[in-house]
Amino acid sequence: MALCLLSDLSCRVWGRQERCCLKGSLDVSRLGSDVAFLPIPDHRNHYFQQEHIMTAHIGGIDPHQDSFTVGIIDQHGIEIVHESFDNSAVGYVEAIELLATKRVRLVGVEGSAKWGAHVSIALVAGGFDAREVPPSRSAAQRRSRRLEKTDAVDAIATARALQAEPTLGPVQTLEVYDAAVAKIEAVLEHRRALVATRTLMLHHIGDQIAKLPTEIRDQLTTTGKIEGRLRRLETIDIANLDTTASGIYRLEWLQNQIDQDREARREIRRLERLIDDLLDAHGTTLRDEPGIGPISAATLLCETGDPFRFARESKFARWCGTGAVALSSGEGSGQPVRHRLDFGGNRRINSVLYIASVTQQRDTDQARVYLERKAAEGKTKREARRAHKRHLANRVIRRMWKDEQARTSLQSIAA
Repeated sequence: MALCLLSDLSCRVWGRQERCCLKGSLDVSRLGSDVAFLPIPDHRNHYFQQEHIMTAHIGGIDPHQDSFTVGIIDQHGIEIVHESFDNSAVGYVEAIELLATKRVRLVGVEGSAKWGAHVSIALVAGGFDAREVPPSRSAAQRRSRRLEKTDAVDAIATARALQAEPTLGPVQTLEVYDAAVAKIEAVLEHRRALVATRTLMLHHIGDQIAKLPTEIRDQLTTTGKIEGRLRRLETIDIANLDTTASGIYRLEWLQNQIDQDREARREIRRLERLIDDLLDAHGTTLRDEPGIGPISAATLLCETGDPFRFARESKFARWCGTGAVALSSGEGSGQPVRHRLDFGGNRRINSVLYIASVTQQRDTDQARVYLERKAAEGKTKREARRAHKRHLANRVIRRMWKDEQARTSLQSIAA
C-alpha cells in the first residue's frame, strides 16, 4: 500500500507544504526492511548551532528488538506522555502520529545504529530532527534522579539528555546519510563476520592438531601458522596409518576443514576486492594516506558517517579517543599541563589510526621526523605515538571534509 502518510504528517506538523522532506509517495509496508528513502533534508550545519528549544517539546525513543517506547517532555523536562509501539512499519507511523500531535520537532534515539535504525530512518523521512543519544547520557539522567530502570523511564531520560545537550550529533543510521556508505558497511560487516568465524575455527583446529597422535604430529612442523600445518595434513594417507580410533577421526575431521578454510579465504578476498571497488565508486581519498588501506578506509567511512557532524578536529579526536584528557590539579586557572590517555572513544577508529602510525613510521620519513621530534621534547615512545595518532586524526578528518565537499558539489551539479 503506497501512501504519502509520513509526508502528510510532516506537513501537518510544520504547517507548510515546502517543509516536507519527502517528494512523492512512501511505501509504508517497506519501512521495516530495505528501504530506499527519497531525498532527506541536509541538517549538516544545523548540528553546530545552539538551538532555541527551551520552549519546545522534545521526544526520546528507547528501542528494542520487538518494540520501542516514545517519551515526550516539555520545556522544563517534565514528562508529558509515554507510549510503546511495535518495532514495525505500523508502529513507526503510530509513533510519528503521536509526535506530530504533541508538536515535537527534536527527537533523541538511543542506539540508532542498531535496534533504533529503522525508526530513525522513519523519523528523518517524516521531517523530524533525529539525534543520536549515547546510552551513557540517558543513564546519567536516570541515575541523577534515582529512577528505576524501565522502558518508559529510559525514553524520558533520552529526551532529557537531548534537552541538556542539544548539540548532539545526528542518528547513526547510514541509510539516512548515504546509501553508498551503507552498502560499504554491509559488505564490511560480512567480511568482519567471516574473518571472526575463520579465526575462531583456526583456534579450534590448532587445539585439535595438538591432540593428534604422535605418529601423525611427527609428520607436521611445530612452528608456523596453523593454516600451514592444517594443509600438511592433506598429504597424510589414512588408509596406511596405524593409530588410535580417536586419532583417525580427528585426522578425517581436520582434512575436511582444509577445503572449507580455502573457501573462506577466497570469499574474504572477494569481499575485499568488492570493498575496493565500492570505495572507488564513492570517491574517497582516504587510501592516499600512507598506512590506510581499503579495509581501514571503509572502517573510517562507516564508523564516522557524516564527517560534518564534527565541527572541529578536536571534536573528532575526542570521539575516536586520540585527544589527551586533561588531568590537572593545583595548576591554577591556566592551560592544564598534565594530561592522561583517553580510554574511551571509538576503539575501531583508534586502532585504524594506530596501525597507520606504525606503518608510516616504518615507511615514511615525515612520520619518523615527527616521532623523533616528540622524543626530543622529552616524551616517551608511547606518548610520542599518541601525539602522532592525534596528528593523523587531524589529517583524516580534514581529508574526509574535503571529500564530502567534493561529493556534495558533484551531486548538486548532477541534480
